[in-house]
Amino acid sequence: MTNKHTLSLLFLIIVTIVGCGIARQVATLQEEAELEYTTGNYSDALNLYEQVIEMKMSRNREISGETWYRAGIAAWETELRHRAIEYLVNAGRKDYYSEEGYYILAKAYREIDNLSLEITNLRNYLEKYPDGRKADDMRIRLFDTYLETNNHEGALELWQYLENMASGNPDILENWFILNSRLDREEKLKDIALKLYNADNKNVIAIEYLGDHYFWIAESRYQEEMKAYEENHTRRQYRQLLSAMDTINEQFRLSRDYFEQLMDIDPKPVYAEYLRNIYKRFGNKERADYYHQRSLEL
Repeated sequence: MTNKHTLSLLFLIIVTIVGCGIARQVATLQEEAELEYTTGNYSDALNLYEQVIEMKMSRNREISGETWYRAGIAAWETELRHRAIEYLVNAGRKDYYSEEGYYILAKAYREIDNLSLEITNLRNYLEKYPDGRKADDMRIRLFDTYLETNNHEGALELWQYLENMASGNPDILENWFILNSRLDREEKLKDIALKLYNADNKNVIAIEYLGDHYFWIAESRYQEEMKAYEENHTRRQYRQLLSAMDTINEQFRLSRDYFEQLMDIDPKPVYAEYLRNIYKRFGNKERADYYHQRSLEL
C-alpha cells in the first residue's frame, strides 16, 4: 500500500470517527433537550434544542419538524416571541403542526401587531381543529379581526358560531352591535343594545344608542301630535294629544335616565344638551337651564 493510499485511509477513518462523535453528541443533546422540555424547564430545553439545530444546520443535516416545534414552544414559554414564530413556522414547513402551535402563532402575531398573519393562523386553527379546546376563543378573536379589517361578510358568516356564546358576554355583543350599525341594520340595533345593556349596564355604546333611540321616538311623536293639534283645534284632537303625551313622556323619561347615567359615567356637552331638550319638553325650565349651563362648562 502506498503512502498516498495510507493517508487517504487514515483521513476516512478520522472523518468517520469525528462524524460518529458528532452524531452521538447531537443525539445526547436531543435527549437532554427532550427531558428538559417534558419536565417544563423550557429555558434549558430551548438552549439545548438550539444547539441541536445549529449543529445540524452547520453540517447540512435535516432538522425534524418535531425539533422545530418543541423549540418554538420552548421559546414561547420563555417569552421569546420572534424565535417562537420562526421555529413554529419551520415546523409547519415540515408538516408538523398542532392545535397548540396554531394557537400560539396567532397570539404571537397579535402581540407583534401582524394582523394579516394572525388572521391566517386563526383560520388555520379553525380549519384543522373546528372542535378544538380553544376553538371558541379563536372564533371570537377572528370575529374581532374581521371588524378591524372591515371584513363584514366574514363576520356575518362567523356569527352563527358566536350567537350562543353572546348572551351575557358584553364584548361579543358590543362587536355584534358595531357590525350591525355599520351595515345599517337598524331593525336589529335596539334588541342588541338592550342585550348589551343587560350584560353591562355601564356600556357607553348601548346607553348612547338607547338614549338617542327613545329621545327621537318621543320627539318625532311629539312633533307629529302637536302639528295635528295645531291644524285641527278640536276637543277630539286635544284628547288624542293628551293621550299621546302619556306615551311620549314615558319615552322621554327613558331617554332622560340613560343620558343622566351617561353624565355620571363620562359627562359630555352633547349629553347635557339632550337632557336640556328633554326637560324643556317636561316644562321644567330650571332643569333645562341647568343642563344648558352644564353643556357650556364641559
